[in-house]
Amino acid sequence: MEISIAIFSVVLLILTSAGHYGAFLEDVCEKDDVECQHPNDSTVSGHLQHGKSSQKNVIRRIRNISLLQCIKECFLTSACTAINYRKNWKLCDAVADKINNDRDLIHEDGCIFSKISTWYKSFAGVCAYHNCATGKKCVKNRDSKRGFTCISASLYPPRDCADIPRRTGSSVYKIHPMPSIKFDVYCEMDTEEGGWTVIQRRLDGSTNFYRGWTAYEEGFGNLTHNFWLGHAKIHKIVSTGNYHLRVELEDFEGNTAWAKYTRFYIGDVSTNYKLEVSGYVGTSTAGDSFTYHNGKMFSTYDRDNDIHHKNCAVMFKGAWWYHDCHNSNLNGAYLSGIISSYADGVIWYKWKGHYYSLKSTILMIKKL
Repeated sequence: MEISIAIFSVVLLILTSAGHYGAFLEDVCEKDDVECQHPNDSTVSGHLQHGKSSQKNVIRRIRNISLLQCIKECFLTSACTAINYRKNWKLCDAVADKINNDRDLIHEDGCIFSKISTWYKSFAGVCAYHNCATGKKCVKNRDSKRGFTCISASLYPPRDCADIPRRTGSSVYKIHPMPSIKFDVYCEMDTEEGGWTVIQRRLDGSTNFYRGWTAYEEGFGNLTHNFWLGHAKIHKIVSTGNYHLRVELEDFEGNTAWAKYTRFYIGDVSTNYKLEVSGYVGTSTAGDSFTYHNGKMFSTYDRDNDIHHKNCAVMFKGAWWYHDCHNSNLNGAYLSGIISSYADGVIWYKWKGHYYSLKSTILMIKKL
């Protein structure tokens, strides 16, 4: 760890002494930001603590930025004193707590902790000495006499499960897909790099899934067991970006399979929560039993939106984006393996056909 830190400091020193500091700052300085490109505090160099993080008071979380951009965001954010940076995810935490010593930090593989007091304050450009109030962020503004303006910063609350560190484990968390909207979800952190927001899960037959329109709109069940998250909540989540879908399946013999789609979206109530799904991943093991339902509205026994002359939800004892009628019926009646009735169980046709009802299912989504 000491070697890595030492090498990084030497690189900074070489860049500064060799007159190449401007090139080093290309990652963070805007082209017309003279103050940022010509620092007056080049006597300090960044100090990185690998495998460490602070979880005391994370006030902002920013995705898809570099380490240096993360440092800059901390300088711009009022009350920020340090950063956690997860390089594999390009995920930045702005931390507001005063860190006295290493005992205030926790171990976290893949994370870098750094105090901004060890970095060039000129990263912040005209905002280097801003006096924005707590909870505000400084942004450059040529029309302002001060050269900057203070705006409301995006605070920490995670927008979905991908914003929550994987090390915290699979559990129920509160997410904030929109500033004024928050609710609990179950986050799956053990599958395919974690960060999945679970929208449906069936583990056994203890929960009735043959329910009406309002129940599916609002959601039902227990987030730690069997549940449907609810169309209204699912729509709020997927409206914030591009999401992909993963379907996990298990039969009564202990076999498992999965299917993944690179595009998943449902509309709002005015569309009857119309499904948009595409991009079946060819390496999936369950086969594609969902693309057939693309473009279809959701149907329940009391709201028939399918194209069949009868109500598919009633015919197959479920609630789904029925077509004429289905290739999948994951909210169907909970039966046990091989069935004699046609397709009215928990069905994924391309894996087990229409005469086998599955033991468990999970639908989960994650932002691309």
